Amino acid sequence: MKQLILFALGLTLISCGTKSTNESPKSGGIWHLSDGIFNSDGTSKKAVIGEDSDLKIAMDFFYAYEQLEPEKMVSLSEDIIKFHPGDLAGVFDVDASNTDFINERQSTFESIERTVVNVTPLAVEGSKNYTVVEINFTEVITHKDGSSTSAHYFERIHVENKKVNRVVQWMRPM
Repeated sequence: MKQLILFALGLTLISCGTKSTNESPKSGGIWHLSDGIFNSDGTSKKAVIGEDSDLKIAMDFFYAYEQLEPEKMVSLSEDIIKFHPGDLAGVFDVDASNTDFINERQSTFESIERTVVNVTPLAVEGSKNYTVVEINFTEVITHKDGSSTSAHYFERIHVENKKVNRVVQWMRPM
């Protein structure tokens, strides 16, 4: 009987020491965004969770737009930002060294209300200076004339070397 108890105790201890097969991977996917992201054997690098400091920069930028604070957006941006708006076709080089573009874009806005659904910071494995922050949100804009517009967005804010350098949006009306 004593041997049976010791055997059962031994099995219990051994099973506690094994790793679970349900652990989340540390990296995954395929990253084909630009040159220099391949491993030495030619395979694609993987995506990993991005840096918290880059996440903070992106979210500060995101909320500065909502709070109608263009000066703060300028302070968080490179001098030129690539902008892919959800409501217009094309990609634009935006002069982000001043507030002119943001002021023009928000000129009819009384207020903006954004409701975030989820946020995910992604980076290329091995990268220490580049994060893409993906934000899924709804937005309601109240205009100065009393009208309002609303849409659901998926936005990617690119942060490189601690500055926002690209904003890519996809939008659908609500």
